[in-house]
Formats: sequence, C-alpha cells, structure tokens
Amino acid sequence: MSPTPKPGRREAICEAVFELLGEVGYDRMSMDAVAARARASKATIYRGWPTKPDLVMDAFEHRFGGSFEPQDTGSLRGDLLALLTAACTFANSPDGDVMTGLMTAATRNPELAETIRRCAYEAKQSAYDTIVRRAVERGELPHCATAELLHEILHAMVLNRTMWHEGPLDESFATRMVDRVLLPVLRQPA
Repeated sequence: MSPTPKPGRREAICEAVFELLGEVGYDRMSMDAVAARARASKATIYRGWPTKPDLVMDAFEHRFGGSFEPQDTGSLRGDLLALLTAACTFANSPDGDVMTGLMTAATRNPELAETIRRCAYEAKQSAYDTIVRRAVERGELPHCATAELLHEILHAMVLNRTMWHEGPLDESFATRMVDRVLLPVLRQPA
C-alpha cells in the first residue's frame, strides 16, 4: 500500500468509512463517497488505498486495531464470561452492525473476506491463547489444551445468533454458552 495521508486526514477518512458502512453498507459504499464525506480528494483516497477492501481494512484497524488483552478474572470460567460478554456487547452495538454487514458482503468478495479474517480473527488469536495459557498455569486445563477451538466456536456462536436473530446476546446467553459449550469443549482431552 502507498503511504497513507497525514494522521488527522487518515482519521477523518477512516471515520467517514465507518459512517458510510453504517448508512449504506459495504456494497453501496464507494471510494468517491468516502472522499466526499471526509472532504478529501479522490487522489488522496486512491493514493493511500488502491482498493476498497484496503480502505475498509485500514479503517477497521484504526477503529479496533492493536492487541487485545483479555481480562484476567482469576478463573477460566470468569475469563470466558468476560470475553463472551464483551463480544456480545460489541455485536449489539452500531459497530457490530457494521461488522455483520461486512461479513455478509465478504461472502461475495474473497478479498474482503481475507481482510476481515486478518483483522477480526487472526489479530485476536493471542487473546484466546492468553486465556488458555492462564487456565493451564492455574491447573484448570491440561497442558495440551489449545485455544484453536475456543476461538472458532466463540465466533460461530455470536455470529450465528446475530445473523439469525435467535434471541438476545445478553448475560444469560453468555453464561449458557460458557457453561454448556466452551468449558466442556476446552476440557475435552486432546
């Protein structure tokens, strides 16, 4: 990617991307509309982000980037509840609506799907690894435990509930999923 605009200009552009994604969705958002909303030239937009997925990825990283350190509650169950509750809170927010729209668009756009996988999935793997490592250190899980299934299942549960509107993403949902799904899966022998 070419050099991005100055920090203040980049922030305005990234904010414009999220505003438009919330208003019109990924498919109807255009690079020209972002330029107009951010009061930037089209040349600035295309010089910094040659493709729409590049622009969306940078806006996503600007908004949610950086490493995520999961809360340490002192127990595996508490850590999982904190993590799932945070995921539910996000899914219930306007940013969650934008993410749902992006994931829907990603089913038709492999480049966007790869971008979302990198930003939303791979970038957060270390948080899941940290939760499992802490549980192993506390003796709550066997030394062979991994976070691979935790990550995959947690995302699937929240996405499924969001996409199918199967009920609220609330504390009751989080508690049920932690106790009936996540803890039993993590405690399975490898």
